[in-house]
Amino acid sequence: METLLGLVLLLVIAGGVYVLFVKRRDTVNQGEQLAAGMNFDLENVVPFFEELSQVLDQGFTGEQIDFIQSEIEGMKKDHELNEIGTFPVSYKGAEAEIRIVAEIHIEDDLKEVVLTMYSSPEVVRIIDQEMMRFVEEREM
Repeated sequence: METLLGLVLLLVIAGGVYVLFVKRRDTVNQGEQLAAGMNFDLENVVPFFEELSQVLDQGFTGEQIDFIQSEIEGMKKDHELNEIGTFPVSYKGAEAEIRIVAEIHIEDDLKEVVLTMYSSPEVVRIIDQEMMRFVEEREM
């Protein structure tokens, strides 16, 4: 009886893992966007987008970066969400878009923003790498 129960449990777990990975691969293959996200102090938003733009073939313009910063600065309520916008970029000759959502966290008059960026899997991989590099270089 214990062997049968163990076998059933193993099949349920294996089935769940199979469905999770197959479903994820299928939706990504169908163009679903993935996301990269990180907490930023407000003074690090502009430098991050400037540095990210340098690794893209066509990154964010100064005007777009200023717009992102001003939208974030305009957020005043703790946990406020703001869909900042979708911005065209290119990477390795391919056109892509990065959709940016910001969430503000306010504690003791300190304002921090969580930026979540949605894009194609390859662009999200680059954003993740740049976020890690940005943190490591600044020992954040």
